[in-house]
Amino acid sequence: MKLKVENLAKIKEADIEVKNLTLFVGQNSTNKSYMAHIIYELFKEISSLGGRKRNWNKQNQIQSSIINQLSSSYSEYFKSIKKSYSEEVKEKQIWTIVSCQIDDIEYLTKILQDINQLVLNELVKLINNSFNTKINILEKLLIETEAIPEKTIKIYCNTPLEYFSEEEENIPLRIMHSLINTSVKKLYNILNKYDNSYYFPVSRTGFVLTQEEIYAGIFRDKFRGQTSSTKLGEPTIDFIQTFADIKMGKYSWQQKDTKQTKELINFLETNIIKGSIKENTTEQGYTNYYLSVKNKKIDLHMASSTTLETLPFIVFLKNTIDITKTFFIIEEPEAHLHPKAQIQMAKFIVMLSNAGAKVLVTTHSDYILGEINNCIKRYELKNNNISISKDDISAYLFKNKPNETIVKKMKIDKFGISNENFDEALDDLLEESGKLTDEILKNEK
Repeated sequence: MKLKVENLAKIKEADIEVKNLTLFVGQNSTNKSYMAHIIYELFKEISSLGGRKRNWNKQNQIQSSIINQLSSSYSEYFKSIKKSYSEEVKEKQIWTIVSCQIDDIEYLTKILQDINQLVLNELVKLINNSFNTKINILEKLLIETEAIPEKTIKIYCNTPLEYFSEEEENIPLRIMHSLINTSVKKLYNILNKYDNSYYFPVSRTGFVLTQEEIYAGIFRDKFRGQTSSTKLGEPTIDFIQTFADIKMGKYSWQQKDTKQTKELINFLETNIIKGSIKENTTEQGYTNYYLSVKNKKIDLHMASSTTLETLPFIVFLKNTIDITKTFFIIEEPEAHLHPKAQIQMAKFIVMLSNAGAKVLVTTHSDYILGEINNCIKRYELKNNNISISKDDISAYLFKNKPNETIVKKMKIDKFGISNENFDEALDDLLEESGKLTDEILKNEK
């Protein structure tokens, strides 16, 4: 999927291609998390409009808003379209089929392009609301879709033709509904039908330990109309609510893809946690987690930050229906990890992508990037160890400039991803180290 954003916080303009594995690399305060946030919300909102978890109320609201904007420009055109009528018996009910014949395909193509942008404008509103702030973080979002109109638009009405005269005046409205649905469907198909999205925010350790208290604040604020000091963006709120739902057993009905998830979970437990995550379910169906090391039970508040940072991946994987339809957005997977553990985390990320998931990562870690480069080289050498094709990866450098952030696509070849971000920092470090060493030696003379 390719998208373009305009005026996202300090980013004036950026073109992003989301592949099986997408990496955002750069210094702090370069809006990497903002970009990850809008991509997560984009996937989530498109899924809510055209996917398996469709939100009909939200869909109707967006359609109404777009139709109000369309009517002023195109209502007369929709009324003038030639129509023919027929009937069809479907499920023992007589349906009227209105076939709308399109003569001016070029004009309809322009309308479809306008509708596509209006849908994206509505998505921008939803994305801005998800930041939970009064200012607009994102100004414009662009996604190219092919505007290939059908010469005939068919409208199905569950009213027999002999009683259809009352419906006639609603046909232009139904045409607009049909075209909007077509635009949403095309956007949904571009996003590869990822109906499930997980966002893993920074500070996972704190959220895991204080999840009940934070969730209580969110609940008061969202559902009871009470003022809460808990102000978080929607992706983080979704993470906390999903974690809470899993613990309360709301995901227990789902059939899990255990073959893939067991391999991934075993990798994390063996190579990073050095123990296993166990569950203890109360009589009320509430699940608590603890770390088991050599049959010794360790409560989470006594476990290492490495365990707490990794725990959400294990919990969410255990409750994923289908990895191949899930989008994982992970902020700073290196957090609280020793360099050796960061290398193992990079391998896990590649394994997750190879399992069919779509994965987006923000990172400051040279170790994460270095190990992904090794995975690319293994693929080139046809090494049977954990590997990934360079064609399945996109990477972007977020770089600070005076008063703005520049987003640059990083070069990827058979040797891996260009490492200019970390090379620059290392060069500065080594240069200063050399100067200090020279001064020490000079003072000793």
